[in-house]
Amino acid sequence: MAKTRTQKALFNTASSLVNEIVSLACGLILPRLILSNFGSAYNGISSSATQMLSSVSILTVGITGATRVALYRSLAERDSYKTSRILKATQLYMHKVGYVLLVMLVLLVALYPVFVDTGYSWAEIAPLIIAAGISAAGQYFIGITYSALLMADQSIYISNICMIVSHILNLLVSILLIRAGCTIQAVKLTSSLVLLLNPAMKAIYVHRKYRLERNCTPDNSALTMRRDVMAHSIANIVHDHTDVIVLTFFCNVKIVSVYTVYNLVMSALKKTQMVFTSGTEAIFGNMWVKGENDKIAGYLTLFEYIVCVFASVAFSTAFAMILPFISIYTKGVKDVEYVLPTYAAVITTAQMFFAFRTPYLAVIHGAGHYKQTKNGAYAEAIINLTLSVVLVQFLGIVGVAIGTLAANIFRTTQYAIYIEKNLAPRGRHMFIERVLWVMMNCGLVLLSSRALHLDQYAYQGWPQWFLSSALTVMIAAVITVVSSLIFNRKDLSGLVGLLSRAVKRKH
Repeated sequence: MAKTRTQKALFNTASSLVNEIVSLACGLILPRLILSNFGSAYNGISSSATQMLSSVSILTVGITGATRVALYRSLAERDSYKTSRILKATQLYMHKVGYVLLVMLVLLVALYPVFVDTGYSWAEIAPLIIAAGISAAGQYFIGITYSALLMADQSIYISNICMIVSHILNLLVSILLIRAGCTIQAVKLTSSLVLLLNPAMKAIYVHRKYRLERNCTPDNSALTMRRDVMAHSIANIVHDHTDVIVLTFFCNVKIVSVYTVYNLVMSALKKTQMVFTSGTEAIFGNMWVKGENDKIAGYLTLFEYIVCVFASVAFSTAFAMILPFISIYTKGVKDVEYVLPTYAAVITTAQMFFAFRTPYLAVIHGAGHYKQTKNGAYAEAIINLTLSVVLVQFLGIVGVAIGTLAANIFRTTQYAIYIEKNLAPRGRHMFIERVLWVMMNCGLVLLSSRALHLDQYAYQGWPQWFLSSALTVMIAAVITVVSSLIFNRKDLSGLVGLLSRAVKRKH
């Protein structure tokens, strides 16, 4: 039975949520077991080797985005031969990156023990580095290409299922090996082989469902958009790394530590948001290539409302609870001040504006309008970097956050204007109304939290913080629903109706 676009979106959301929970659990349990059984040195060697090998990913910037845009049309037209040619071109390119990775792996195995003082012999270090390389090679030779296809076909849930299975098996096998008294080398090498199940399962699924032709001629023209996609990728890299780099060079490592702790919260908010928005780019891409332009505006309005509902609940809770969280998390640390109200407010607002842009990015990327909007991406990177470098001199870490906020406001607004002019005319007031509505909700939640003294109660310890946070979430949800009934009744009804149809629809 074929799934509708909405049903696929629900599958993608649910599987992404489960995948995040499983990844988080495995990411907490396994490193702890390795640290307690083998010590920090071995864990550090594996982590540093993985980071060094991951640098090869810079060679893939723009490739997967260009591949997805090309696949939207071939999938909509059910042209398996064209799909095969596009994937063949991407696969050949990824294989080249994989060979570069193997060269780096050989050099790393040979030189790491020479230049890094670990206290261990070459024979003890080499298997750990090889293990890191096996997992990475599996992605470049198999996984990334098929992940791009599944994403373009609104089937991220297949990738998520493969990741969930491989994560759980890896955890179970590693626990058994550790309990059996195996060496860290045996644990890591076996773990890397288990993780190859992820790309292998995706490859089996893709070849069975899509019936790809292995010996077709690669369509290299499908990757011509790579340079335009690269502009957006570079802007994203600047967005993710500007703050920590500027703080490293212009402040000190203690301030970097402050940024890192706050970034735990910001990263959690970003990942949670991605759970609810995964696969939407493919939905808009499918509409665009089918010429369903009249549907884009309606779906964008609904998607935009969903993102704003998330922002109202999640970010109002973050505004209220982030300082108590930081206070408890850093309790006993006296070498630098972590509780910074101004920084907390600015960086949370910056992340909220990053969330606002999600629906606009989905439409622009789905329509393949990378070239038309790349100047905005470059401008965002320049604004972020320039303001951060200038303001850090006067305001320290707060200046860096202001740079990020200004860049996010600029790019989000630019995308909203571009959408209105070129892809989904709906009235320029829509974006402003959405932002004001979310800010109003956040203000009401903050006032309610303070009136009930939840923010003060949360400082007392983890149990109190979790209880206060849960109550704040419930208050935020109620305020969001009530204000939706007043200001966004049509959108709320549309969301309820869409979910109802998706669950009941059988074809």
